[in-house]
Amino acid sequence: MARHRIASVEDVPEGGNKAFDVCGRSVLLCRSSAGLFAIENMCSHAYSLLEGGKVKGRYIFCPLHGVRFNLRDGTPSGNLTKKPITVYPTDVAGDDVYAEIPDA
Repeated sequence: MARHRIASVEDVPEGGNKAFDVCGRSVLLCRSSAGLFAIENMCSHAYSLLEGGKVKGRYIFCPLHGVRFNLRDGTPSGNLTKKPITVYPTDVAGDDVYAEIPDA
């Protein structure tokens, strides 16, 4: 795994999310009152993009079917899937957001 700069904090609105290409992967930055999180931008239920899904606290809701994922550990809630999504360790230095992402 390597540490990659993803974006500036201001690039992601409070309560929102935005996808970035990192080493050929679509990484979704989510910003909420619980913090900044970097996750894979793919729902493990229907394999649709999570970008644009509602972010509330430490959860993101898939915009397609509403599956809820924990932004801290990727675990899903409900019956549609039991497969977690990948969560990347994230830190902020100054105004920059970094995440530990495997090299492609």
